[in-house]
Amino acid sequence: LRYPGFAPAPGRPVVTSYLNGASGPASAPAGSATAQTLPPYSLTSFVLRPAHRRALPAAPGTPAVTAVTDTTATVSWPAAKGRHRPGRSYEVHLQDAAGSHPVGRTARTTLALRDLRAGTRYTVTVVTRDVGGTTSWSTPAVAFVTGTPADSTCAVHVADTNDWGNGYVGSLGITNTGTEPVEGWRLEFAFPRPWQSFGSGWSATWTAEGVHVTAADPNTTIAPGSTVSVGYVGNYAGPNILPRVFTLNGTVCTTR
Repeated sequence: LRYPGFAPAPGRPVVTSYLNGASGPASAPAGSATAQTLPPYSLTSFVLRPAHRRALPAAPGTPAVTAVTDTTATVSWPAAKGRHRPGRSYEVHLQDAAGSHPVGRTARTTLALRDLRAGTRYTVTVVTRDVGGTTSWSTPAVAFVTGTPADSTCAVHVADTNDWGNGYVGSLGITNTGTEPVEGWRLEFAFPRPWQSFGSGWSATWTAEGVHVTAADPNTTIAPGSTVSVGYVGNYAGPNILPRVFTLNGTVCTTR
């Protein structure tokens, strides 16, 4: 755990964990401010005190995310309350699987997010920054998931047609929604979680490397308005989330 611009007080923090199969959360001092062990399938929280206290700007209210598309979204938040020094601004941070990074600073209470990845889960937080560079505590994190293009030259319908607890049959319907035939098609997707994997497939030539999967048929043409159907067996050892982002010959498809 790292805290840019923040120094935690020494001592073991009180950690509250809700373990898999437990009847409720339990609290006890554990780990340190810079290292914690998180049990599998658990929820863990702890609160740290700063080593040196100083007056911080008031934090803004909990943000809301609206107008989410495949590559854009709008985040807005209630203004920070109380008196503020001139030059106050808000800083928006976006988190994904790769980590957290600032995406914009504004004096307003709304910010447009651009260049997002389709079918990706993000969380967003906001802090107040005063003219001296001091930041407030963060708002609670708010999660959202981008979609797939509303308009594309291809569409994929994905369904779990048979599930037995640690595996399932996935059905894919690939539709050419464009005006030109797709000759020699190649469909690519990735499982959303690392505990998911490819088992076998049919009606195409299937290959898999880790969570990344490819189904191809170089000898088949998909005419405009036509659909081809393929299927696969997927395995999982945690929550099973169906893939949402598919590309057909490099084009991101609409997922239905």
